[in-house]
Amino acid sequence: MRKLILKNGYSPGDVVMLTAAVRDLHQGYPNQYLTDVRTACPELWEHNPYITPLSEEEAGVEVLECAYPLIDRCDQVPYHCLHGFMEFLNERLGLTIKPTLFKGDIHLSDLEKSWYSQVHELTRQDTPFWIVASGGKYDATVKWWDPRRYQEVVDYFRGRIQFVQVGEFGHCHPKLHGVIDLRGQTNLRELVRLVYHAQGVLCPITLLMHLAAAVEVKAGNPDPRPCVVIAGGREPAHWEAYPGHQFLHTNGALPCCALRGCWRDRVRPLGDGDPRDEPNRLCVDVAGGLPRCLDLISAQEVIRHIEMYFDGGVARPLAPAQLKAARRGVRRSARNRYDDQPLTLSDARLACERFIQTIPACPVPYQGRGVVICGGGVKYFTCAWVCIRMLRRLGCTLPIQLWHLAEEMDEPMKTLVAPLGVECVDANQVRQVHPARRLGGWELKPYAILHKNIGSLSL
Repeated sequence: MRKLILKNGYSPGDVVMLTAAVRDLHQGYPNQYLTDVRTACPELWEHNPYITPLSEEEAGVEVLECAYPLIDRCDQVPYHCLHGFMEFLNERLGLTIKPTLFKGDIHLSDLEKSWYSQVHELTRQDTPFWIVASGGKYDATVKWWDPRRYQEVVDYFRGRIQFVQVGEFGHCHPKLHGVIDLRGQTNLRELVRLVYHAQGVLCPITLLMHLAAAVEVKAGNPDPRPCVVIAGGREPAHWEAYPGHQFLHTNGALPCCALRGCWRDRVRPLGDGDPRDEPNRLCVDVAGGLPRCLDLISAQEVIRHIEMYFDGGVARPLAPAQLKAARRGVRRSARNRYDDQPLTLSDARLACERFIQTIPACPVPYQGRGVVICGGGVKYFTCAWVCIRMLRRLGCTLPIQLWHLAEEMDEPMKTLVAPLGVECVDANQVRQVHPARRLGGWELKPYAILHKNIGSLSL
């Protein structure tokens, strides 16, 4: 037998495609290969009957760094992403592997399938639910739909569908209300088991979409599992869509994705140093903060496609007892600390922009122009004096305020700047009129800007 170790460092969604290639290799060439894998998500390979532990030092073992270059031609050829790794293996191994199933190959043990779901643990009974992902990774923000529209969908189906929100720590998944909140509460294997129990899935193009097709359907649930994918125009629909899914794409509706997927990554730069911030990786048609291809997909359209599963008789709404249990799950998951995770390079800029939008308009009608400088103490006064001298030397005649703390300015310092038309402002005296909880070095800067009209200067 030929021994293969297949390596791949791609994201979990891509690894699901590799599981299909391994399955179909063994289906097409039974008893001819022993295969092992090296990926970043071993949880997706648990209980896989086609995996045999191999060592790279073992005699006769071949190691293949797997890729799927077919993605570079996916706009021109009629193939699904499932074909990607198969084509690679066919070319490297001289084979003719063909797909046997239209899905990935994720396995659960009988013991796993016998366990209660996390939703059952919260609701205390076997409660039907749909999984929803309201965001995604920062590498491709162009795939994010508006969380307010997700909330519209959740609100519309309140009492009929219990949504369970998921999301990995370090990613962006804005909180939805009325859901069982499992954001940050599932590792990858737990997510697989959650999908097994789920009646349906609502998500963008992401791992969850691939799992919705690849994970076995629990007895009594609709088969295939209902899934509504909010796709837009980034990727060609034929490359991503699975049978039984409602794949909401806008390919062909806009010039930027008229003949192909745009494959752009971000709506705007995140300032995290990632090459995806480069202009050629940014969306070229943004509407209301969304890629226009996603903005064209309304909450009402998503609702209509979910409704079709109910209207057609595939899915059933919650029974009264199930609804009562579902509400218990919502309450018991309400203290999720997902939103308390620290900022990172990827989300700091977005958080700053969101905070700025919450700042109310200044109630004081500032007028005119002037200069405010914080520069008390020997060290910083020297720099401030040089700055002021250069401003005057270059012809600046604007009024200038030099802010300082009480002990930082003495009379000789004030005498030095007086000929330059500078008003010295003691922040501690202003503080008696406008209290501040803290007023040290760095706090003085925004405090001076806020209260700069206390003296003769008004802006």
